[in-house]
Amino acid sequence: MNPLLGLVLATLPIVVSAQSATQGTIRRVEPPAATEPVAETKVAKQTPSRASKAKRKPQLQPKPAAPAPALVSLEPGDLARRSAAELAALIAEQRSVVKSSPRDETARRNLGLISVEAANRILDAQSMGRMQDVNAYASLIKESLADTLWRVTQLAREDPARAQAALGLYYAEGVLVPKDPVRGCDHFAKPAAAGSLAAAYRSSECLAKIDPDSARRWLERSASGGNPAAQETLGRACIEGASVDAACARKWLEPAAAKGRVSAMSVLAWLYVREGTPAATARAAELYRAAAEAGDLAAQNNLGELYETGRGVSRDAAQALAWYRKSAESGFAPAQFNLARLLAFGLGTERDTAAAWGWATKAQGQGVAQAGELLRLIAEGEKPR
Repeated sequence: MNPLLGLVLATLPIVVSAQSATQGTIRRVEPPAATEPVAETKVAKQTPSRASKAKRKPQLQPKPAAPAPALVSLEPGDLARRSAAELAALIAEQRSVVKSSPRDETARRNLGLISVEAANRILDAQSMGRMQDVNAYASLIKESLADTLWRVTQLAREDPARAQAALGLYYAEGVLVPKDPVRGCDHFAKPAAAGSLAAAYRSSECLAKIDPDSARRWLERSASGGNPAAQETLGRACIEGASVDAACARKWLEPAAAKGRVSAMSVLAWLYVREGTPAATARAAELYRAAAEAGDLAAQNNLGELYETGRGVSRDAAQALAWYRKSAESGFAPAQFNLARLLAFGLGTERDTAAAWGWATKAQGQGVAQAGELLRLIAEGEKPR
């Protein structure tokens, strides 16, 4: 049995745990009509008036406008320090220049560099499991940098570790081009060799089925360098085989969790629960809470289990129900089953067999075998035991 999908239930109520620049209107300005030539005519000599003899005051001429400052060529190191809002402002600045001077080389190169920076931020966010950042930068590229593919291809000759990684992302995930995972893997191989930890991790994924030995080497290189996704992958491998090697798993999961990778926190918490000591279960509760509050569905379900059973925290059926519901509403099958149990039992809430039936049906549809038995008991009007 996969240790990451444990079913903890004292009676029939089985507690199921799991790891597992807005565009302005452009108006054409017509050039002024040429002044027609005037025929020379003789003008009678006139006597200057008294007023014309008066000394005229000199007219003040307006000062010429200061020239616009030259556009600065951006540097990758500077871009890395910019916030997402600052990157968006830089894009607007470059677009303004390109609008008036379509062939401006500096502005177009700058847009390419920003595209590379945003793509590498996506790879870093994926390593941390921060999908909100992944989606935000992907939208920025698609909406504001859609014409930068050719420029990034040129930049790849100067900066293979970052521009090639950007190209790998574009092709692997279809960001600016039709999705082409094979071509994406080809691009990831170059920055991986140049030292990119994120690209090394993606290369390990590319080779997992066709060359497991090479995949393992890239994975270990990425994990040893500090990539949290690679560290979690190695940590999970230590407990998903024929036997559980807790020490091996902790070696990789602890640094990944310390960096803030939420799913690594959840798996590490499962290890502490398995250890079973009061100190270990208390630590598990802390990790589950941090991961649950960050949105990890398995952690939300398993924190609910701790509240239901009173391990690591004070027993609190209402808290258990709340965490099960939060996870269940996001579609997590074990939580749907656990929520159905509590509703059928009336634990932490009023008994509601209609709602229990609905959640048990959802769980059964996702493959939770125990949900069928719960449905039978609800139909018979029996209390699960």
